[in-house]
Amino acid sequence: MTLGIAWYCSTKFYIKPDKHSIVVYDVFGKEVKLEGVRVDFKTQNVAQSYISEYKKRFPHYNFAMAIEIPEIKKNTIPRIFKKIQR
Repeated sequence: MTLGIAWYCSTKFYIKPDKHSIVVYDVFGKEVKLEGVRVDFKTQNVAQSYISEYKKRFPHYNFAMAIEIPEIKKNTIPRIFKKIQR
């Protein structure tokens, strides 16, 4: 029973990233914007796929993935107990 409650609490309030972005760097390590390069994605797999394709098309640039995590809600523990009591 205790293990079940702990599992429910940990999965119910897990925060998934909302947005995945590709960041482009030139050979000097400065962040640049390239024409025709899509940079915003909903899923990590699609962003990773585009990064591998862009590395082939633009060998003189480096590509990295940036993940935007939504703001973490405060006072999680009281909300957990309110949900359990219902």
